[in-house]
Amino acid sequence: MNTIYEPNGKAREYSPLALNIYSACDHDCKYCYARRMWGASMLPRKGILEALKKRLESEAAPDRQVLLSFLSDPYCREESRLNVTRPIIELLAEYQIPVAVLTKGGTRAIRDIDVFKKFNRFQLGATLTFDNAEDSTTWEPGAASPENRIEMLKEAHDAGLRTFVSFEPVINPGQSLHLMELAAPYIQHYKIGRWNHDTRANKIDWQSFGVSAVEFCRANKKTCYIKDDLAKALPENYLYQTERNPDLMEV
Repeated sequence: MNTIYEPNGKAREYSPLALNIYSACDHDCKYCYARRMWGASMLPRKGILEALKKRLESEAAPDRQVLLSFLSDPYCREESRLNVTRPIIELLAEYQIPVAVLTKGGTRAIRDIDVFKKFNRFQLGATLTFDNAEDSTTWEPGAASPENRIEMLKEAHDAGLRTFVSFEPVINPGQSLHLMELAAPYIQHYKIGRWNHDTRANKIDWQSFGVSAVEFCRANKKTCYIKDDLAKALPENYLYQTERNPDLMEV
């Protein structure tokens, strides 16, 4: 079984390595590109913990960041019942593998904060999309509310953890810029992309949004990475080299 792997394409912009725990996600986000890849099952990947143990026992532990997860969410709704993510994170902490967790599960993740603190290199991130419960419920009915995700960031920040926010997709630029302000007290850096896989995205002024987002980061002394698709919309030579290097955001 494939456990820790090297992503390619757009996924590589987020992390040099990744690990998917679940076979699908029950957040039911209407904009999610991965929905077409999933089967009907919402179960964890069969044998994933055992396969990861075998991998770590037989090979040198990776020294690059491992992201949980690309094709699923480690803190989906079913995780509250199945409790599969925690033992995997405990195993990764035992081997001191650098880990980044990206979730829309909000404070569901906080239950494992004691394990997060065991890592020498760890960061916790939230994907933020809408600044109000109505839009969030319409577009991502199974995900935690915007307020709850920011509360997760606050609790993690207050506990001394490194935190970040992902803005992709950006469906309402005004709301995303507002969320950047709301999250700023609790995070170290932003990863910012655009909305893809939907023709409605073509109506958005990506240059205006991108410049506003970058200027906010610079003014507030926040590091940021601008993903390739959004960077193409910005003026030539506008971005600093540090804003185009995804590896600078690794733990």
